[in-house]
Amino acid sequence: MDPVRYISAIILVAALLALAIWVLRRFNVAGVGVPSRLKIVSHLSVGTREKLLVVRFGNEDVLLGVTPHSITRLGAAPAGSADNEAEKFRAELESRS
Repeated sequence: MDPVRYISAIILVAALLALAIWVLRRFNVAGVGVPSRLKIVSHLSVGTREKLLVVRFGNEDVLLGVTPHSITRLGAAPAGSADNEAEKFRAELESRS
């Protein structure tokens, strides 16, 4: 095998590996077929590298503050309680109009 074909084969394999990694990350394929008790319900960026996450764990929604150096639990509520509060607020607004 001449050097050009050898280097071309290495470049092709590296490109295919990079493409496979990108597809797995882009489409979150890591957990396919495996039921998870964790689910990111909502997220909000509050800075360049900081964000707030609402993570559903079992029957509880947990609010997490995430920075590059730490993850802090900020609060918790029963799962879906934020949805109930939003519905109550919407109904209150509709009743006033």
